[in-house]
Amino acid sequence: MKFFVWLVLVDRLNTKTMLSRRHIYVHGNNLCVMCDTGEEETIDHLFFTCPFARQCWLSININWDNLLSLEDRWVHARSTNHQPFFTEATMIAAWEIWKLRNDKIFERQAASHNRWLCNFKSQCFAQSVRFKADLRTAFCFWLDGFT
Repeated sequence: MKFFVWLVLVDRLNTKTMLSRRHIYVHGNNLCVMCDTGEEETIDHLFFTCPFARQCWLSININWDNLLSLEDRWVHARSTNHQPFFTEATMIAAWEIWKLRNDKIFERQAASHNRWLCNFKSQCFAQSVRFKADLRTAFCFWLDGFT
């Protein structure tokens, strides 16, 4: 998951647009498969401006200022969120969006917000075993608030 986040941060994640820039045309177009807005599948769109992604982030009370650069956007959201596990939660949330996107493309499975939230919570609980006990308790309590 950390490698995935690194790929996002250095703009090397194999989105449809990135593959086209590398002259790899494996899809019929560069459009986002998670929505019907007709937007190209870029990192910015897929994780921040896509209606599907926005719904995911809002469901866990994370708001992004899309006018900022990716790094500044993350710093700003972290400073306004005040959760000690903000980094872990955002990494897992983005990872689960990416996995649903891949399931939709490669497995032809429908993506739904409920499925994303279920996967997000499951992955969070699995990752929480790495946290210190007091942080794990706060994290799990935070997760239990989402239905």
